[in-house]
Amino acid sequence: MEVIQSNNLGEKISNWYVKNGRQNLPWRYSISPYRVWISEIMLQQTQVNTAIAYFERFMAKYPDLQTIKKASEDDIYNLWSGLGYYRRASFIFQAKELIHTKFKGEMPDNYDDLVSLPGVGKSTAGAILSIAFNKPYPILDANVKKVISRIFFKKNFEEKIFWNLSEDLLDKKNIFNFQQGVMDVGAQLCLPKNPRCNLCPVSKDCQSNLRNEFPLLSKKSVKRKKEFLEFQLIQKNQKYFMTKENKLGYWANLWMPPVLTANHQKAEIIHKLSHRELNINFKNSNKKPKNIQGKWFHKKELALIAIPKPIFNRLLIDG
Repeated sequence: MEVIQSNNLGEKISNWYVKNGRQNLPWRYSISPYRVWISEIMLQQTQVNTAIAYFERFMAKYPDLQTIKKASEDDIYNLWSGLGYYRRASFIFQAKELIHTKFKGEMPDNYDDLVSLPGVGKSTAGAILSIAFNKPYPILDANVKKVISRIFFKKNFEEKIFWNLSEDLLDKKNIFNFQQGVMDVGAQLCLPKNPRCNLCPVSKDCQSNLRNEFPLLSKKSVKRKKEFLEFQLIQKNQKYFMTKENKLGYWANLWMPPVLTANHQKAEIIHKLSHRELNINFKNSNKKPKNIQGKWFHKKELALIAIPKPIFNRLLIDG
């Protein structure tokens, strides 16, 4: 910890951000707790370049907590369509409901209340408190973990130690610049392979650079479970029958054609989720299944409702 204080690593990162950081990212100006919250939820499991367009579209329709107050879960899902990890959209709906019922329509400004919101964990709460409220709370996303592992030459992730290091590294005099800077250093300079140490503001203090050995935190290997699905494409007068009734937890509350589990060997589409490999086929049908509630949508309306991306793409081809 003394090394951090004597060499002002946090301050160096803050100063680097002012000159070199990605200050044009849309969630880094017009700062508000709401904008920080939405961006942080979107950036969970999503690359920055992908999130930009979704964030801008979301802000165009719901620029603040007041405008999102009356949004239905379907409204939020529609804006989320194609971004994946749809549970995040459900968390936003649940959290905004709680903000308006429990917190009088204002984003909480303390840690305990923030982590009580669905989808807000320790790092997301830290981001909101530090970036929007200028409070000295650490964050620990993937990029920050990488920077810490390199500076202090940590080959294995130990949560308590990394949180302590993140807190000690924090430049408490320039909280906003530091938090954005440490994430940018991780994303742009501290690369998994061939890190750009010549451009790094803390390279002279970095234990990995001094050793010329750059550890990569090991990721848990995930074995995807194969799942076989068959969707029934039911068409009539350029309309599709769509339902939300399915037992697919990962696509809960999304519109899709009626689906059956199958056991086919070949798949028209293979779609990979974090823990599943979906082998998908489609079958044309003229009859709506009994006892399934749903709605008919004209093919021109499909872009206006939330549909899993591989299903939506297939319907576009079919239409």
